[in-house]
Amino acid sequence: MIITDIVKFTVGRNKNKTAYKIFVDDEFSFLLYSQDIKAYRLEVGTEITPLLYDRIITETVYRRAKQKALAILKHMDRTEKELYIKLKDAYYTDDIINRTIEYLKEYNYINDERYAMNYIRLKKGIQSSLAIKTKLNQKGINKEIIEKIITKEYNESSEDIDYEILAINKAIHKKHRNPHDLSREDKQKLVASLYRKGFSIDKIRKCLNSI
Repeated sequence: MIITDIVKFTVGRNKNKTAYKIFVDDEFSFLLYSQDIKAYRLEVGTEITPLLYDRIITETVYRRAKQKALAILKHMDRTEKELYIKLKDAYYTDDIINRTIEYLKEYNYINDERYAMNYIRLKKGIQSSLAIKTKLNQKGINKEIIEKIITKEYNESSEDIDYEILAINKAIHKKHRNPHDLSREDKQKLVASLYRKGFSIDKIRKCLNSI
């Protein structure tokens, strides 16, 4: 294996840090900093043994990827997909990202099922189930996981609550302080707005008729 290129560029939120993309056999392999390059004595044209390559990955790259991931998760929970994107943006390769995610899953630092459950419990009386499903799908949650938790949270609650009706009523009163005074035209606009948010026409009309 030969180091075929070392590309200098800036990283960080304010682009105030200098880093180097290391290419081995013309493929991007990892991101290092000047102290790393000096410590490992790397330069273009240097032959890099498998032993040294593994050492760089284990001692520096993988270690930093774990630190980066834990720092991200310190502020808020993330899905696997969201964390993947964050690490990809930090110039980690898929091999390192997948290895890091498996480490985090092993210690339950990330758990898509837990994330979905918390998200649904937070949003179920505020948004439509369709909107919730769409958002979780965008976040990379498996559809089977979403359906399982949606079913449990909406249908197996010990409380006799229709969360869709609750969410519609909240949306109506948030938009109009006195919804009983709405004109026919305003009601039509409100129905269209709620429908676009994923609520069913029947439940929207039921809520409006009860006002």
